[in-house]
Amino acid sequence: MNLSKCPQCGARLGNFLYADACPHCHVELRHNTQPLISLPPVRPSDEAALPFRVFRQIVRLVES
Repeated sequence: MNLSKCPQCGARLGNFLYADACPHCHVELRHNTQPLISLPPVRPSDEAALPFRVFRQIVRLVES
């Protein structure tokens, strides 16, 4: 969530709404530096399965 004012000095952020630090007092804006979502871990088996699935789809397409 982005705030329109700096919580430290109260200055309006304006064009710096998504900045990591306030342009006036240079205090870190924690609500902008924290990731919004955490990505699920990538399993090596999922990466290896994609070429196989594509190959199977091509085989099905050719056979039909």
